[in-house]
This record gives sequence, structure tokens and C-alpha cells, in this order.
Amino acid sequence: MERRDAIELRLLRAFVVLAEELNFGRAAERLHMTQPALSAQIRQVETRLGFSLFERSTRRVALTAQGAALLPPAQALMAESGRFSEAVARAQGRRERRVVFGAALYTLEIRQRQTLLEAFFRRYPDRPLTVSPLWQREVVRALLRDEADLALMLGVPVPLDQWHAEPIAEVMFPDTLPRMVLGEARTELLVPMESPLAAYDVIPPEALRDLPVAMVGGTHGNPILGPLRGVLGRAGARLIVPPEPHAIGVERYGRQFRMAAVSLGWFNTGEASDPDMVRRPLAGLDLTTQLALVRAPGRGNPAAEPFWQEARLQFPDARLVGAAE
Repeated sequence: MERRDAIELRLLRAFVVLAEELNFGRAAERLHMTQPALSAQIRQVETRLGFSLFERSTRRVALTAQGAALLPPAQALMAESGRFSEAVARAQGRRERRVVFGAALYTLEIRQRQTLLEAFFRRYPDRPLTVSPLWQREVVRALLRDEADLALMLGVPVPLDQWHAEPIAEVMFPDTLPRMVLGEARTELLVPMESPLAAYDVIPPEALRDLPVAMVGGTHGNPILGPLRGVLGRAGARLIVPPEPHAIGVERYGRQFRMAAVSLGWFNTGEASDPDMVRRPLAGLDLTTQLALVRAPGRGNPAAEPFWQEARLQFPDARLVGAAE
């Protein structure tokens, strides 16, 4: 006779995914099913267990105390199930799944990306790897849906709820994703060499009064826009959002029109080799962004492990965060 608390793995996965998302729509999307089908599976799990896993209202979904207690062992069981399936596949001689590495096109010139990919291709020339040039937000979705294995993320790590709450923000990513922080860069001003601002080691805010400053646009999200608007607004700068309001376009606009421009510091501009622009910190602006190699949550694809280990070799001082620790 079937035990009352025996739970099929498909139902357990429904519980784990909904617990991670706390949103029926997003969880159903990850599971490739409809919301009514997901609700039916959750009810089936709760009926078998004899207690509720979630508190539901028209405005929110939350784990009950019992649900929160069961989540870690459920996640561990799903991971073990995945490893067993992979062992079976290897025993049957099936080929490893191709590794999918997400990296937005605007990361093409970032040195860490070049270093990592070139090193991996040298060491593993025959390993199947697809580099997917999606927008970063699409890369995050692919990771959460288990459609990508690894990704290069540029920006500010934020809580998952905040990431969902800013649906156009590109330069931030969920802090729940395990990651290896390859580097951090301070947000500064890129200024023409002939500008009086270039003479400062640290630009005082009052030096910006009534001066035009090229400013990044809305896709950078509030964690970046908030501090920038605060410091630049109090300084009395005239903020100009160019037609191309992404970070590279803003730097290019500042160079073309010989004005100060916000610089995230990742695109090899304002350095000693730059012929006509320099980067300068702005007093009172304490804003950094991360460049991180991020893994998919959960069990992941074991074929991605050599890529991760190559990153450890190339960046021995990188900081591990979350489940990557």
C-alpha cells in the first residue's frame, strides 16, 4: 500500500520551484505548465502530507512554517535525483548535454570575458559550448528555467523580488544565484582631458554645478540610478540622457560632445592608453558594480563544471557567494 507521505518527484519539483519563486505565474513558467495545473499539483502534495505548505492570498504567496522546514531537504532530494539521472546517462553512454554560457553582447570587450573564454577553448577545444548573446535579463530567465548553465553578469546583485519588480532593468541580477565575483568597479565620471574636471584627483560635487553630464537611462535600474541622481542632482549638474542611454553609448556620447559622462568602469575607457578621456571618482558617490560568473540554481549541468573550474584557475582571488561557496 502506498504510504500517505510518499511524494512523486514531479510533485516535489512543483513545491520546490513555487517555494523559490513565491509566484504562481513565474513558477508555472519555469515548469512549463499552466497555473491551474501547478495549483492542482500543490494541492495534491498538501493533501498527501496532511498540512499546508503555502499561505495564499490574492496579493502574495508565502511559505508556512512547515513548508519552510521542508524546503532545504526537498531541494537536496531534487539535486540527488538529478545526479542519479546523470549517472544513468553516463552508464548508458549518452553524450553530455551541451553547456550554455550566457553573456550579453555588451560584455564582448570586457577583459575577464576574453580571458576566460580563451583559456577554456585552449584547454578544452572539443568540449561542446554555446555562448548565448542574449540581453542579460533574458540570460537570468534562462538560468532560472534551467535553459542555461552559466552566465556572465554585470551590475548590482539585488533580491529576487526587486529584480522582478523592475522588469526593464538590465544592469542588475538576483542575489540568490550562486556566483563567483571576478571583479568590482567603482562608478566614476569619464571626462575629456581638456576639461577642468580632469585636474581633480577626486571631483568635488560643486565643480559640476550647471555643467552637462551624460547620464545612463532607465534600464540600469534603481540601485544604480538612485545614487547617481542623488549625488549629481544635489551637485546641480545638468543631466543629459543620450539617444543611446546604455553605458557604452553614454561614454561614447561624452567623448563625442566633450562632456563628462557616467562610467561604470568596465569598457576600457579613461585608462592610461585612452588618447583623450580620463576617469575620475566623484566625491560622495559610493557605487560599485560587479562582474560575476553565475551558475544556474539547483543541481545544474555537470558538464559545466570544467568551465567553472577554469574560472577558478584564471581568477584565483575571485570571491564565491551563495551556494557557490
